[in-house]
Amino acid sequence: MSLSKVPVHKCLEKLQWLLGVWRSESATIQLEGKSFAYLSELKCEHVGQPNFILHINAFNVQPLPNSDPLSTWSNAKELKPFHREMGFLRVNPKDETSTNISYLNVQNVGLANVEEGNIDGQSFIVKTQSIGRSCFNKDPSVRLLRREYLLDEKDSNILYVKVFMSTSRMDDNEKPFEHLTIQYRKVSNE
Repeated sequence: MSLSKVPVHKCLEKLQWLLGVWRSESATIQLEGKSFAYLSELKCEHVGQPNFILHINAFNVQPLPNSDPLSTWSNAKELKPFHREMGFLRVNPKDETSTNISYLNVQNVGLANVEEGNIDGQSFIVKTQSIGRSCFNKDPSVRLLRREYLLDEKDSNILYVKVFMSTSRMDDNEKPFEHLTIQYRKVSNE
């Protein structure tokens, strides 16, 4: 049997809207007072187990001369690999009514984290419960990540993602800042 024909695990049916390949229509990163546009691709797949597999690939883009300064897939002359993440979205397989969700995430910048939260219809929010980092990561260290995923109410092919972050350079009472803002469009159901 082909994996694309395997049914979604019952506990994940409430998140089926996330499955597929999504490409950014706009993506902005903010870090240490600097802001720039980039491209992002999110792939969400499953193999019938009680988890979804997420791959997030970001590209630093060299735009064509005289093109719109916002990065788009069509005006990029060269895609340079930038940031990579891989993870698993999990819902308790023993409780199909549960809205609790966990996101296990590993990044190529030397971070590994567990994020937890709740599903609310066609959106979910997760935030870090634990963060690990490689021994040679530079400061500042990440203290908190909060991800917000929201499917557009009028167009189920548009997904909004925001990532908020706190770092070791911030005071304990400072609110996390908006680190990533992405608007994705679904380009494939597989």
